[in-house]
Amino acid sequence: MHIIARRSRTRARIITAATLAGAAVVVVGGGLGIALTGGPRNGILVAYVVAALATLAMIVAFALLTARHMRALRILAEQHPDAVVFLARRLPPVVSDMPAYLRAKGIPPDVIGDGWYPAVADARGITVFSTGAQPREIVLIEWPEIGDVEMVRTATVGGDSRWSVTVDVKPYVVPLTVDLGDAWGIATMALDAGDTAAVVRAVAAQRP
Repeated sequence: MHIIARRSRTRARIITAATLAGAAVVVVGGGLGIALTGGPRNGILVAYVVAALATLAMIVAFALLTARHMRALRILAEQHPDAVVFLARRLPPVVSDMPAYLRAKGIPPDVIGDGWYPAVADARGITVFSTGAQPREIVLIEWPEIGDVEMVRTATVGGDSRWSVTVDVKPYVVPLTVDLGDAWGIATMALDAGDTAAVVRAVAAQRP
């Protein structure tokens, strides 16, 4: 039961389409502009080539990163057809006892960084995997270790806020705070409130 975050997926499609359209304007429009103004001049040509290459490099970099997440999600969804598969990202500004939990399991505390990781919620609990073509299980948080899973508002840069999720991991005092996300095209992004709530409900339904 791979949760398709419909609204967030639509946003990712719009971002991808707008970025590709913008790149086409820079590359094609810039080339036409140079041609219509009587051919390339050294300074203008250099600026055009730099801008075009920078734009294409940025798109390729984001596309490759997103493709790794998409591939991992697809593989895990195929391997766990009855589970909930999603992306999760630990929030760096929020202190949690996750490093202590990992050490207690014999796992190096830095094995889970601040990036996006595929996760699977099933009858065993919530499992965090590595990303890429061969997702590897990093840690399983079993249901007896998990308390409340709740949506919360967390602060963002600029004084705004967004919806995140807190996971109460026993016996630690400070819950783990994460963003839930999805990947499509060139965009890997946090889910909006509606999609986050849908994933939280689906995860709760997996608890025995």
